[in-house]
Amino acid sequence: MFGFGKKEKKSLWIMSGDVVEIIKSDYDNDMAFTLIEFLYNGQKYRMGSCVLPTNEEEKKENIYFVFQDEVYKDFGEFQAKCCIDGKKISDLEMPIEIIKAGIIDGEALLRTPWGDTRLAQKALKK
Repeated sequence: MFGFGKKEKKSLWIMSGDVVEIIKSDYDNDMAFTLIEFLYNGQKYRMGSCVLPTNEEEKKENIYFVFQDEVYKDFGEFQAKCCIDGKKISDLEMPIEIIKAGIIDGEALLRTPWGDTRLAQKALKK
């Protein structure tokens, strides 16, 4: 009636290698990045890093890497085993579309993935 409608959700398009680079940089600084959901070739995926157990201190010893339902303690193993269509996540040629970020218990803590300025700085203009 008054033109109030739901805002169209804007997507953030970014190269997956840039996201992996941010995840690694955060890990090197004793920080967990976040969990994100993204689309690639019409399929939804989840990846990122988090502290486990969740009530532990944020430091390297407690940071784990996630891809889909798999959890990795070692960043090298995470990077080597996380593949889509036989390609490592960091080597995907097409950009990914981030649809959620900061996920805990299935809920996005950040309203939009570009709330993280590092993601927004590396975003591709679409």
